[in-house]
Amino acid sequence: MRKRGVSTSACSGLAILAGSLTFMGTAQAVTILSENFEGAGNVFAAGTYTYAQNYTMPNLLVPGGGLKYMNGGAGIPNQVSTNNFSGGSYSLLAGGITGAQIDSGSITYNLYSQFSTYRFQPVGTGQSDYATLFVQFLDAGSSPIGAPLSLGGQAFTYALGSGNNGSYPDARNWGADSAAGIVPVGARSASVSIQAIKSAPGGAIDGYVDNVNISVNPVPEPGVIGLFGLGGSLLALARRRR
Repeated sequence: MRKRGVSTSACSGLAILAGSLTFMGTAQAVTILSENFEGAGNVFAAGTYTYAQNYTMPNLLVPGGGLKYMNGGAGIPNQVSTNNFSGGSYSLLAGGITGAQIDSGSITYNLYSQFSTYRFQPVGTGQSDYATLFVQFLDAGSSPIGAPLSLGGQAFTYALGSGNNGSYPDARNWGADSAAGIVPVGARSASVSIQAIKSAPGGAIDGYVDNVNISVNPVPEPGVIGLFGLGGSLLALARRRR
């Protein structure tokens, strides 16, 4: 039995759709901050450890761990200690993004970072250190807009698993945390910081961070979304006529 081909009108419609999407392009993410701690310095002016020191399990996440990661620095021996690291402020008006787009709710943010700590020691039984990444949106006058966003932190770090890395039978895994949403109206920049906290035991603050990435991205235009819907209708029509 002869198979019926796709109608000429459906094929023409799909060709027009493909050409329209090619012409309109796709929204491109704009990276505001990317820090992998591999250089001689980093934007947080923080110290680093090497993965070769085996304080953690290997970082097998994507992106991979590379050679180095951030540590929380020196604390006060046998006391709860906190170190704060400022990563600076970054304009959101980059890569063609405008204030008008932000104020119309047309720009999204994506936050990503990796976290770990030193060995597996439950709260109250030993060393329980952690780090938190904070992102605070700011208006044109550098005043805060809303509460800061955060990644990592105590609960996230304590939930990480552990394994034997050859040096420690209970070295902690690495985990990735992320967040996404709409950039708030009026935001023009974002400040970034890391807070590292240690429990009383020990001297160093073993809240570890790697591969911090912050980006903003235009929401697809309604016309593009409509074209995708048209494409779905044309494909359905083509299937029915086979």
